[in-house]
Amino acid sequence: MSCALYRLPAGARDMQAPHFEDELYMVLEGHARLRVDGQEQDVGPGMVLFVSATTEHSFFDIKEDLTLMAMFGPSGGMA
Repeated sequence: MSCALYRLPAGARDMQAPHFEDELYMVLEGHARLRVDGQEQDVGPGMVLFVSATTEHSFFDIKEDLTLMAMFGPSGGMA
């Protein structure tokens, strides 16, 4: 498992491509929308978001600087 801070300033464009690992985001600050495989939701501080491996996803309509803790791990459950 790995972990990183991911920051997107207000108005930025998220240029992510699908990952080969499952991903868990914890929203630390900011407000935006998240599109995962065609479905959209509002996101804000305190939310935990899951994106499975190889799934199209991106943050958009970033209204306030967005800071996320992104955690990556192997897909498919426990080894």
